[in-house]
Amino acid sequence: MGAGAGTWRWLRGMLDAGEAETPFGRSLLQVRYRALQRQIPLLYMIALANALGFHLGEGLAVESLTHPINLLLLLVAARLVYWLRNRDRELPPEGILRELRRTLFLAALFSAAGGFWAVSLLFDNALQQQELLILFTSLGAIGCAYGLSSFPTAARMPLLLFAFPFSVALGFSPDPAHIGVGVSLMLITLLTLRLLGLQNKGFAALVQSRSAIEGERERARKAELTALAEKARVRRIADSDSLTGIANRRAFLAALEARLGASAGPAFAVALVDLDGFKPINDTFGHAAGDAVLIEVAARLRVEGGAGAFPARIGGDEFALIFPAGDEAAALKAGTRLCEALGRPYSIDGREFRLSACCGLVLRRPGEGDVTGALHCGDAALYDGKQKGRGCVALFTPELERATERRVAIERALRSAGVHREIELVFQPIFDLESGAIRTFEALARWEHPELGKIGPSEFIPITEQINVIEAISDTLLARAAAQAAAWPEAVHLSFNLSTVQLCSASSAAAILEIVGREGLAPERLEIEVTETALLADFETARLNLSALRRAGVRVVLDDFGAGFASISYLREMFFDAIKLDGSLVTGATASAAGVRLLKGVLDLCAAMNVPCVGEHIETAEQLALLRRLECRDGQGYALSPPLEAGAARRLAAARLMSFPTPASLAKSSRAA
Repeated sequence: MGAGAGTWRWLRGMLDAGEAETPFGRSLLQVRYRALQRQIPLLYMIALANALGFHLGEGLAVESLTHPINLLLLLVAARLVYWLRNRDRELPPEGILRELRRTLFLAALFSAAGGFWAVSLLFDNALQQQELLILFTSLGAIGCAYGLSSFPTAARMPLLLFAFPFSVALGFSPDPAHIGVGVSLMLITLLTLRLLGLQNKGFAALVQSRSAIEGERERARKAELTALAEKARVRRIADSDSLTGIANRRAFLAALEARLGASAGPAFAVALVDLDGFKPINDTFGHAAGDAVLIEVAARLRVEGGAGAFPARIGGDEFALIFPAGDEAAALKAGTRLCEALGRPYSIDGREFRLSACCGLVLRRPGEGDVTGALHCGDAALYDGKQKGRGCVALFTPELERATERRVAIERALRSAGVHREIELVFQPIFDLESGAIRTFEALARWEHPELGKIGPSEFIPITEQINVIEAISDTLLARAAAQAAAWPEAVHLSFNLSTVQLCSASSAAAILEIVGREGLAPERLEIEVTETALLADFETARLNLSALRRAGVRVVLDDFGAGFASISYLREMFFDAIKLDGSLVTGATASAAGVRLLKGVLDLCAAMNVPCVGEHIETAEQLALLRRLECRDGQGYALSPPLEAGAARRLAAARLMSFPTPASLAKSSRAA
């Protein structure tokens, strides 16, 4: 290490190579070396040309090859060949220093030898044309100094060891002309030495300036690369879902827009995926477990999608996937495989969780439609898949497109100002199956649009919930129903269905009580029907609302009991004044003995909890007889009475009793048959 450092210091002083330890010094070495690669061949050509010119002009005989001067000229020729062959060679700073040291040594050797030879010839009385010697010696010395000008230390050698001794020797010549030439050559030598110093300073300054510029460029390039890397990192963060690591909604929309906007390319499918059963996991086991499930869902999307797919998380438990698909069959196969993968058990911290996924698919080609249209079609397919059941896949088709167009038209109509006047109310009675007395009228919405025709509640109610107009419409209908019910006998109650949105709204209980109070209907005469699906959305808020209504005297009825999977837990956690059996239990009981046993089991369960039951969808006298035999207290259905307009309902309410088939009449009809 010490020897190496000493070499650098020696070369810095002797070679005038600059601060070789610094980046600038190394850059200066590189520039000097490249200049020498271009100039030294010219230097050796000048030396050979002047030597040969002098020999030819003087007419000197070719001496022995072993003569020192000839050996020197052969060495010059060899160095000329060496530099010509290596004029494009690249060397590291250490190699350049070795080459400069060799160049300095040879410059000193050639200059000293040439100077000695020239001076000896000058005082050789046999020399006939001393003017040629003076000419070629002066030209050679100055030319060689120029050839080495990018290396000032070496460039001084021809001047100090060749031109200077020769000019001094000319001063001792008896010929006044020679003395004058010697003085002139001396002055030119001194001037050239000074110019070499000035050139070296300018040369170093130029290299330093270039080095500084290159340094600035390099710093700017690094800064630009750093900025680009940071921009890419920020973009990755902005386009990635922080939990799962896959793309977020923003990146998904951009990717979909890019594919739809392309001029050409293969067909692809857009899959919108919605998880079923995720919320209970999140609520029961905490967000950590829910997050772990979502991370695993994203991982499965990556695997099932393959290399050409683009998975994204676009909502809480909503995901999307763009993947290649040549036709409908390929898309449906991929969608089915995807739902099956997401339906496999999830093992998190020793627990096993199960959920399912519905998938809506839409096929697209580059240049076909826009992002909004593709998502709208995907949403329609997803909605259709969810309607089919858990874990189902649906593909957007022309038939579904027509249904979607109708859905859009319904949505537009529901947003119009006059929709409240278009939606009418009918009232379907609920009877005591033993006495035939009317207990309650259930208010049902009916809508006949001037252009769309009849629109059933099962069609428009879900849309009102999704576009957040359900509360305004429901409040209007409740007020009209309460106004009608206020004119009925006090023993006849009004039953009104509460939507999921209303049930999970913190202010809904107060709003309902305010409406019925304004219309003159006592809270004790109001029954609110809720479904277990609505309770599942936000159980705690629903419980608070229903508790507030019951404290005010409102009766709470659980609707569609037996259609879901958590009904028994709701019966245990919340008190209901009555339970309406899902219509499938009634229709199924007339189809098989197993259906009868199931219906009886549900009725026995409710009886054990001392909660009266209402049988829905009684369509035949046979169903009515079965419910009576199983001691179901109340019933509702077309076999008893269809929904009635307000006037007919008012007249029936005043009569209080309804004559419908009794077991005796059924038996009589059977014997007659």
